[in-house]
Amino acid sequence: MYNQVIQLLDQANISYQQYKHEPNLDYVTDREIRKRFNLEGVPSKSLFLKDKTGHNYVLVTIEGEKLDSKSMKELIGKRVSICSAEELIEKTSCVPGCVAPFGYQDEITLIIDKKIYNYNKFLLSPGVPELTIEIHTEDINKILNIVKNNILIYENNQ
Repeated sequence: MYNQVIQLLDQANISYQQYKHEPNLDYVTDREIRKRFNLEGVPSKSLFLKDKTGHNYVLVTIEGEKLDSKSMKELIGKRVSICSAEELIEKTSCVPGCVAPFGYQDEITLIIDKKIYNYNKFLLSPGVPELTIEIHTEDINKILNIVKNNILIYENNQ
């Protein structure tokens, strides 16, 4: 997954900063890492989802947001649930807690929460717990313009 994320950043000509640190698998460690490196970006939260037909989705949102099943069903037209750790690892090679926001096979739908655009910079995991990448939020659109994934825009006003 790491290689796919870096390839997309390079292909989209996005400048980024990469930070190496201890494994980041919880919010306490995340806050410590952001403070240590003076990171300005909003921490991303990416959830790997599935529907009953087996189709997968990645919801890209920000730290603290919860999955609103009702709003998601209205957007997609189907109920979705969060994949198990085993399914996540099998289908993405991401470490649970470190789901990347992009870099997936074309058949996986990306769901982008509009809230991410309220921030200047965006912190993301490239799928491994020892690395954090910071990009300008506006550059996310450069990535979305080159990926072949179906893209849905999510707006939850709760």
